[in-house]
Amino acid sequence: MSELWAHTMTWADVDPARHPFEMNADAAEELAGLVAPLLPSAEVAREDGWRSLDPVTEFLADRYGRWACGWNWSVGEGDVDGGVVEVWCCSSDSVTTPDATAPLVVEALREWRSWLEDLAERFAALTPPDNTPVASTDHWYWERACTRLVTVVADRTQAESG
Repeated sequence: MSELWAHTMTWADVDPARHPFEMNADAAEELAGLVAPLLPSAEVAREDGWRSLDPVTEFLADRYGRWACGWNWSVGEGDVDGGVVEVWCCSSDSVTTPDATAPLVVEALREWRSWLEDLAERFAALTPPDNTPVASTDHWYWERACTRLVTVVADRTQAESG
């Protein structure tokens, strides 16, 4: 089900300005309680892999928006391959008991959201000033933005996997 994969989303799907999100400690605890019953057993997670987490991803996307599908897009060759979330590894390594795994899911969601907010700030900072006419042939802005964005993405993904 590719609509649950972070790498298939557009910026409109994940832009924090379009999808408000706040989570304090109480909300995080409440969310962990809601996620726990959706989690597979460790045995199922090892056997079925990332598919065993589809109910969690669907729940998060229904509750917060499609942007939440990136909660388990981990660094390296985890469940979804080559993302930025460090707190989550993969279903076979990260899923243990529901009580231990649910807070980890919440932390992974918060880390993913933090990355999106950081990325939005970077896009805003790299946008040419409103009073600067920029032609498509003015490569300075493009080169500056690409250099900085590629560098931060390579750093956050640790340049692993595809």
